[in-house]
Amino acid sequence: MKKLILSLIIFLSACIGTSTTPKFYTLNSISASSQNFTTGKIFIGVGEVSVPQYLDKPQMVTRDTNQVELNISEFNRWSEPLGDAIQQAVTDDLAIYLPNATVKPTSYRQENFDYLVWIEINRFDGTWGKNAILSAWWSIYNRNSQIIIHQKTDISASLNKSYDDLAQQYSNLVSKMSFEIASQLAKLKK
Repeated sequence: MKKLILSLIIFLSACIGTSTTPKFYTLNSISASSQNFTTGKIFIGVGEVSVPQYLDKPQMVTRDTNQVELNISEFNRWSEPLGDAIQQAVTDDLAIYLPNATVKPTSYRQENFDYLVWIEINRFDGTWGKNAILSAWWSIYNRNSQIIIHQKTDISASLNKSYDDLAQQYSNLVSKMSFEIASQLAKLKK
């Protein structure tokens, strides 16, 4: 009996020190770009970003190779809601791609923006050893709340087998989408 109790104490002691500490990730915006667009002084708002329910959680999500099974990591998490992280990354990227513009995130349409960008994410996940994927619809509204551009972005990037790489590839994909949006904004007149 004493051996059983001693074994149980040793087992429980070992379990206490082996819990995994979660890692937290965010999206990075680009730090600089050699491809900037010239615009006049315009005021751009980036609205709240809509994400599908399967992504609207703190845990990072990947797809299995069969493309229908989702893997949700309890120990690799977003540091903030994913929609908020995408909104801030797009805002920061647009400010770099459009250096003459004033760009800010917003949840209100009543501000006096020259243009307002709305983004709806359809897919933002990856498969280990294959690709990270971003699929999104985005729209640009004028100050009269009329849609003047409505496009879809479907892009991917090679993905290794680490969550660090996944977060970096997601950042790169968001920057590429931001570049597409910036190129359209640059064509518009104030």
